[in-house]
Amino acid sequence: FESGDILKTDKGSFAALIFIDDKSALKVKENTEIIISGKRSAKAIAKEINLDGGIIRAQVNKQQRGDFIIRTSVSVASVKGTDFWLISDKNTGDSIIGIEGVVMLMNQKSGESLNITSGITGFSTQDGAIQSFKTDPKTIPNDPTAGEGDDKILEIEFKDASGKRKTLIIKYN
Repeated sequence: FESGDILKTDKGSFAALIFIDDKSALKVKENTEIIISGKRSAKAIAKEINLDGGIIRAQVNKQQRGDFIIRTSVSVASVKGTDFWLISDKNTGDSIIGIEGVVMLMNQKSGESLNITSGITGFSTQDGAIQSFKTDPKTIPNDPTAGEGDDKILEIEFKDASGKRKTLIIKYN
């Protein structure tokens, strides 16, 4: 992917992305659209994901402050190293379901923020309200890649025709 690329999933499909610098992963469920932006520094790539409605799971390895951000029309999630689901609905707002670690959820209208941890759901609305509560396990989306724990990964680094460094990642079992 190049900075600014759009990834859109249709009904019945999903996508899984792995960032080569830190092995963080995004799982993008059906009917979801994201714009992926990145800025390379000497140590890492600062990532910003703009979610235009839909559902994603972020499994983010430890980051420097502000190096992994997910933004919707309602909220901003600042991620340091965690696993969570983000469900964005333009009409009702955003829900973050904490699976592991901590993610800071900030409402863009009010500027209020909450830290969301494992077992907690944060909700941020269009009118600026933000709240958290214990997660109902029935509200956690199904992971489309669950049960793939036996997969092996082969990474092949190469340079394309223009000399740009690329990595091909092949999952197999």
